Amino acid sequence: MNPAFSKNYILNNYRKSRAKKLFASSFLIFFIFTGISMAFDNPEDLYEKGNSSYGNGDYKKAVSFYEELIRIDKVSSEVFYNLGNSYFKLKKIGKAILNYERALRLNPRDKDTQFNLKLAKTMAVDKINISERGFVLNTLLFLYDRMNTNELSLACSFLYLAIILILIFSIFFVAKRRFMFCTAASIGTIFFILFIFLFAKIKDENFTKTGIVIAEKTDARSGPKEDYLLQFTLHEGAKFSIIKDVQDWYEIELSKDLRGWIPKITVDII
Repeated sequence: MNPAFSKNYILNNYRKSRAKKLFASSFLIFFIFTGISMAFDNPEDLYEKGNSSYGNGDYKKAVSFYEELIRIDKVSSEVFYNLGNSYFKLKKIGKAILNYERALRLNPRDKDTQFNLKLAKTMAVDKINISERGFVLNTLLFLYDRMNTNELSLACSFLYLAIILILIFSIFFVAKRRFMFCTAASIGTIFFILFIFLFAKIKDENFTKTGIVIAEKTDARSGPKEDYLLQFTLHEGAKFSIIKDVQDWYEIELSKDLRGWIPKITVDII
């Protein structure tokens, strides 16, 4: 065999093999980066895609985009509201109520969310009566019902700073010290009320767990096992307080006299 021919043959095979490897590597890199770009969509893009899907009547796809935003912790009252609307269109009342409740925690004053939540509750099977607070209590809790945790925190910080500044100025303006003390006392009273509201709101949202039934129905039993006595049955959209958490079960309370254990898989926490 001609040595020059053998050398050229080997060199050509090497070049072809190298070209194939480069092509395969390029294709793999392109595939990886395409997958990464799809997996890590910009939150604004996901939100717009969700809105577009909802507008086109593809509610399942809209749900997937909004749920992805929640999964990556890019939440807002608008995301929860739109997700609630998508589930409402899919006739999943439990998940619609769940997300309307979450939206209201972030934006308690939103009229659209309040209206849609009331509408969704009328479609729930279980009509759980909650005692009305009355006019006086509603008036006293006006700000509590209409401000979220961040707003209450900001208001308390602002009022606290105002009190400190007034007391500092009172050192230099002796003639107006009495007026400044009265003003500081008035602001202090408002600060005290809002601080109590803030404490109660934090406790309600972080330490007092409430949930919604998202399954079609769930049986509440006398203990955290399927073989315990059946107490009552709840249906999709029912709201409850969580008393205890044991493995795959929650002990829930609907009223002082109505408690039971339900499987975690059938519910979700607000």
